[in-house]
Amino acid sequence: MPRYFFHFEGQQPYTDTTGETLPDDEAAWREAARLSRDVEHALRPGDSWTLSVFDGSEPVFVLAMVTRRFR
Repeated sequence: MPRYFFHFEGQQPYTDTTGETLPDDEAAWREAARLSRDVEHALRPGDSWTLSVFDGSEPVFVLAMVTRRFR
């Protein structure tokens, strides 16, 4: 099974050096979606973050959240 790494960029960057062994890209997508919910408590207007999922050195997915404040 491949090992996937989940890296966050933004207000609180995090580089995943351990990774997680998952059966396939679909499982990595589900894990990325779950992790994206974990950062919602820290998100403020004007913030942005990116979660990049890698399989070794190759990117598999990128999830990005950009917020804007209009008032």
